[in-house]
Amino acid sequence: MKESVSSDSRRTCSVFDPILSVARVYLARRPLARILSTFLCSVIVVIRPFSRLGGQYAFLVLALKELVFGVQENLAQQLELTVLNILGALAGIGLSTFAKYIASLAGYDTIGARATCAVFLILISFLAGIVKSRLVRLQLSMRISCFISVWVLTNDIGQPGRVLEGSGNFLWITLSAAILCLVSLLIMMIVYPGSTTNFETETVATFALLEQCLSSSLYRVGARETKMPYTHYRQLHSQLLQQSIKLNESYSQAAFELRIGRLGLQSIHPFIGIVEHLRRELAWGMAPLKPAPSMPGTPHHSPLHSPRSMPGTPYSPRSGAPSLYEHQPVIQLDSAFVTTIEPPALVLAHAILDAMKTVEHLIFVTFHQRSKGVNPQVVQSVSGSQKAAVHAAERHLKVARDQMREVLRHVFDQVDMQQRAEGRHAHLPREIFDCSVAAIALLQMAQEMGHALRVAENVATRYEESHSRLWYPHVSLQWLGVPPGPFISDDNGDVVFASGAVADEETADIGADERLTFMEARQGLAERSFSFTLVKGRALPVGGLASRYKTYAASASRMSLKLADAKPWSWSYWSGFIGMLWSTERMLRFRVWLSKRYRTVQHSSHWRHGLKNALGVAVLTFPAFMPEGSEGRRWFQSYRGQWMTISYLWVLETNTGATWRTGYLRLFGTLLGAVYSYVASIIVGTNPYGLVAMVTAFDIPITWIILKTSVTPLAVPASVALPPILLAPYIHPDTDHTILELASIRALMIAAGIVAALLMNSLLYPRHCRVLFLSDTSRTLGLLSSLYLTLSHDMFRVHRTRLHEERRKTLKLELQIRSALYRLSALVKTMHDELSLLPKPLRHYRQVIITMQKLLDVMTGLRKIRENIPRKETVSNVFKERREFMSCVCITLFACQHAFHAREPLPQFLPSARHAFANLEAHVQECIHRAREADPHALGLSLVYAFAEQEVMQNLVDTLEELLDVTGRLFGTNAWLTHETHFSRTSTVEEGDHGWYSTFKWEED
Repeated sequence: MKESVSSDSRRTCSVFDPILSVARVYLARRPLARILSTFLCSVIVVIRPFSRLGGQYAFLVLALKELVFGVQENLAQQLELTVLNILGALAGIGLSTFAKYIASLAGYDTIGARATCAVFLILISFLAGIVKSRLVRLQLSMRISCFISVWVLTNDIGQPGRVLEGSGNFLWITLSAAILCLVSLLIMMIVYPGSTTNFETETVATFALLEQCLSSSLYRVGARETKMPYTHYRQLHSQLLQQSIKLNESYSQAAFELRIGRLGLQSIHPFIGIVEHLRRELAWGMAPLKPAPSMPGTPHHSPLHSPRSMPGTPYSPRSGAPSLYEHQPVIQLDSAFVTTIEPPALVLAHAILDAMKTVEHLIFVTFHQRSKGVNPQVVQSVSGSQKAAVHAAERHLKVARDQMREVLRHVFDQVDMQQRAEGRHAHLPREIFDCSVAAIALLQMAQEMGHALRVAENVATRYEESHSRLWYPHVSLQWLGVPPGPFISDDNGDVVFASGAVADEETADIGADERLTFMEARQGLAERSFSFTLVKGRALPVGGLASRYKTYAASASRMSLKLADAKPWSWSYWSGFIGMLWSTERMLRFRVWLSKRYRTVQHSSHWRHGLKNALGVAVLTFPAFMPEGSEGRRWFQSYRGQWMTISYLWVLETNTGATWRTGYLRLFGTLLGAVYSYVASIIVGTNPYGLVAMVTAFDIPITWIILKTSVTPLAVPASVALPPILLAPYIHPDTDHTILELASIRALMIAAGIVAALLMNSLLYPRHCRVLFLSDTSRTLGLLSSLYLTLSHDMFRVHRTRLHEERRKTLKLELQIRSALYRLSALVKTMHDELSLLPKPLRHYRQVIITMQKLLDVMTGLRKIRENIPRKETVSNVFKERREFMSCVCITLFACQHAFHAREPLPQFLPSARHAFANLEAHVQECIHRAREADPHALGLSLVYAFAEQEVMQNLVDTLEELLDVTGRLFGTNAWLTHETHFSRTSTVEEGDHGWYSTFKWEED
């Protein structure tokens, strides 16, 4: 009996589970507010005293509610949306009214009146397109401005008595939609109170993920093997990278919102940089070890011909050492190093973990105890306890860090003593390099967490001293949508950069499609060098430019002498005078400046998007500006061609892939809305109660699609297509079309606009994601090459102090590379929806992004480690080997950059960075060995940094070969030596290891 009752209860629960899950979706603030706003908008449309204020377009309240003023998550977002979009609507109403007033002066339906309205509409569309492309936050504002302008300027052209009528109707429509959406959210906020701001919550979650990554990587400290699978580590590090990027995005949104509290989000903004630094240190210092020994991009060798047994491979101090990468049994050769370094390293790691937990708890307490914040005594006790926890964590971290540094300073003294006692050769196993880089990474993480604790203490102090207040955004370019720091916009700004630096696809740099000719480049260099050396007292340019300057100066002096000998007011005099004026310093500077501005505008994606916006509007609205009795004008007014233009404006995106995805989803959504409108009209006719019920009922599934799926562009046009079909007969009972014709016409007009947008973005200035990805990848590789050269240039400085400008340049390059990688990830997502005749190897593209991210992390580790390496033993005495290794790295990056830019195969043989590194490593170890023999206590802590640098450089070589491998798979290899030749594979492989790397794949031949 009991079993039957329990089975019945389980069956009942299984029946109610779907119902409860659906109820949880809708019983929330935003879904209920959306449905309520739809209900209220429907009510004011069907109540005639109100709908008369909107005239014949009163049903557009529902359209604007869905397109522009949709209910957001919180009050701050809704207020921002309301204010910005009302301002955009007022701008459209004002300019359109002004245009109609000027047109009315020309007379009814005259050529001047029609031309005035057409010119103003095209100009508004052009400016709106530029602003929409440049300022992300003003996209909807520009679209509603065009929306209103299309309706106002294509009706009643030149009629003096109808200038203000249409503008007043659209003012009522705009304010009604905005106010009702805002009121709906306020009502639901009373029912469901609470804050939805989640930046502080995401910060806490990111620190928790950092803890998990660090805890799972502690096996690296003792050079131990782990039972945890490698894929789990990669998944954790990938999640951490995505969370770090998401944290930046969340702050860029939340920092410009209205909020109430004791603390502003700016107080915890430094944690964003700290999180990214900690993530990088985990990436280059405690990254997971690969379980397989395969070297990407190298030919598959047999055991008899392994790279370490080749006669051409230089001897490396760790060549014969066991490696964790190969899963060989760990020989306790230098166990003194591991046993000495492991205990303090684990103590330091746990101190770092405790500091992370302290920061997490402080953020949570200070931002989520608003109910207790009214009582000052409670605030003081909370702040005091948090400060005490921060001070304790800081003391613990400092002690552990100092102990670790002291152990590292003397650890090699014990290793050397043990080796001398056992009479062994100074042989360094792989474990020493692994432990060294892990120990240095922990020291860097301790430094970052010390900074984090100081920031946390400052947050606790502010929490104690401040009172609850209103935090509001400051109007700035960032608030308008220009992404701060490393985050994506459509380009990197209108700046022309030199070779190797970042530049967007529109600027006329060396990597652009529209390039200067060789003679133009030479002339520009000569003019630029001349303009910078005209002022007395300045040094002449070095190299060939000095002779050019002297030649140019001599010709200028001859021109001045010729001008002095010429007769006044003669042709020779005026030509010489104009030539002198054309060659003055100010004129040369102005010519260079004007040339830059011209090329920037000529290749700007924002201007191109504005042109496409205006051209499409001009073509689609052309029938509206034909004479009144013409067939085109009657067709446009009868079929409401405005919907075709509005659909075009909403579908046209800044790249082709996004336009295609938005287009086909909106097309299906329009058909769905038209079918529902036809069925609903047959059911309820023009009954106002039935109309409100059907519109509100349709919004229930639309709300679920918008909030819980990724196909929002399908739901929005379905909702927008509903009012002009279902409510138009109620507003205009004397319509000439049946409901079936009306549904077909509206769907046809919206579909025509969608198709026009797809054709425009595919034929005129197409911005295919595949082309953008390859070009941006080429530029990113150029940035990585510039970053590596900058790091190497700083390493070879005579003075150890880093110049402020050089450090700023390095950090700027890292920031630009982060921005480029983020943009590439977004392009890959959009590329999935783009139509292409060629196959899209998205898996390889994602691997390219991952590899470049690894290169950036490794170079960041090199920058931090090289600040403490022994310069004489690792730089000065091995300059030749360093130069060879640097050249190999730069040539490899350049080869890959050229392959992505030109879409050409790689050369078969490239200088081997692995061979050069082995040679450099051998010479560095020899120099260190001699220094330790001369003084057993030499180098100290810097020796650990030297070994850590070698391990990071080894990772750099591995990553470069991964990059060559994936580049070869994408573009192939120009192979001239294959198995078809008379040489055997064995001899080819042996020759390839004498300083050369082969990109040719034998197994793919």
